[in-house]
Parts: sequence; C-alpha cells; structure tokens
Amino acid sequence: MKSKTKNMPIKRNLSSTQVLKTLQVLMEDDYTMSELIERLNEKEPESIFNHGVISKYINTCRYCGINIPKINNKYFVSSIPFGMDISEQEYELISYLQNRAKSALSENANNKITKFFTKVSKYSNREMERVYEENSDKICSIFEKAVRDETKLLFMLKNKTSLKCIPINILEDNGKRYFHVYAEDKERNILIERVSGIEILKERFHASKADGTVVYKLTGALAKNYNIRENEKIITDNLPESITIVNYNENSLVLLSRLLRYGNLCEIKTPSTMRLRMKNIIDETLANYGE
Repeated sequence: MKSKTKNMPIKRNLSSTQVLKTLQVLMEDDYTMSELIERLNEKEPESIFNHGVISKYINTCRYCGINIPKINNKYFVSSIPFGMDISEQEYELISYLQNRAKSALSENANNKITKFFTKVSKYSNREMERVYEENSDKICSIFEKAVRDETKLLFMLKNKTSLKCIPINILEDNGKRYFHVYAEDKERNILIERVSGIEILKERFHASKADGTVVYKLTGALAKNYNIRENEKIITDNLPESITIVNYNENSLVLLSRLLRYGNLCEIKTPSTMRLRMKNIIDETLANYGE
C-alpha cells in the first residue's frame, strides 16, 4: 500500500525557516542588530525582520545549544553543538599554524589565515578562541561564562605552553587586566597579554558552597547604590554610611569574585573561613602580579 503522504507537498513552518536564515547570516560574520536587520531583509520582498523578531530567533538558536554571545553590540556564533569534532592533535596543529602565520606571513596573509580559522571555530563543537587585542572583550566574556557554568578552561600561552585551570575572576591593576585562576595547586594571575588562546573544556569543577550564609558590610557610594540580589537581604541599614547584607548559599567562588571587585568598600564579617579566604586571595593577588 502506497503512503498517502508520499507525493504530498511538505508544509514549511515560516518561523523555523526564518530562524535558519538568521543562523546562516550569523555564521557569515559578526553583526550589530541594525546590521542583522538590514542583511536579513535584503532578499525579502518586504521587510519582515525587526529587532523583536531577530532577538526571538537568536534565543531559539541559543535554546538549541548554539552559543551566540554579544560583545560590543555585535552578535557572533562562538560554537555549535553539532559541528566538527576537533581532536586535541588537530587543535594543537591549528594553534601551531596560527602562531607560524603570525610570525612568518605578511599582515594580509595572516589576516586571511585568522579569518579562516575563525570560520572553522564557528563550525566546531569546541569553543575555542584566539586572543587578539581587538577581541579581548570577547575573550573575557568566555572566561566569565566559564566561571558561571563552573567549567574548566585551557589557556594556550605565548611561550607555547598550555595551562588547565579553574577560572575565578578578572582583575584590573594600573590599566592591565589579569585572569585570576586556580591552577597547579595554587591561585595565579595571568596577564591577558600572555594568553594566545582560550578554550572552554568539557570538564567541570564543583566549587564549594558558603556555610549557609555570608554576612558582609558595604560602605560609601557602593552602599547607597547597591542592588540587592534575590538571595540577599539587608540586616543593618546605616545609610548613607553603610549597609550590612546577608547572602544565602551563593557559590563561594562566584560570590568572592563579585565581592573582590568592590575593593575596600566591602568587608566580609562572617563566616571566618570566608573572611580568611578573601584575605588570602588579596595577598596572593598582590604577590602574583609579577607573573
């Protein structure tokens, strides 16, 4: 018996088609929202793509596991879960070729090589990104995502060594930025300029949790402007001088990373273990700036 649907036309879902069109354009290059609107409407009989529609389609791609960050107002595809499976050996070869191109080829030829491997990266199921001055913000976004997702990182350093690490936070000092990480059984600060490549690994780490609650005090302008999180509440209000906050069960690495950014406007009151850990991080940070 012949199938009744064999010769029947397949009905296309318009929204699904538009999602694929959006992904196709994003695979070509990095675009701002206005550029995406213009690019996507070029071949349409009438303008059907707008800010709201494209945002919805980008989120649909993200729900499918496609990593589409937004840096400097530009959207770009970082990796796709169903792309090429690049082995460790192949990845090392790519890194070697890029380093050789940078040192041996002309600027024009090197730019072409860089664009080619950027395209390869987009079609890979591994999130890998080369570090250049112009894309440092994108690299920092990848680092912060690894902190949130509790995923280990692999740094490729300019001295041709690699370093597997647990990301903690990003620090700044005298206009320079550092990756604050835990590697080789100690906390280290890696100058971003020392890093030639970064990759999010599949290996996860499990950060310890705070012992129930953490109490900390904020002073000065930070106290007046601080936005309370969902897992926090103010227990002492001495505005405009200070406020004391209790934080419930936030990941300790994430919490410490945030509190460290507040500098001398923040003081951990309890527990003593968190207070000591913050002190040790500050001391080790100062000691490691020369690395």
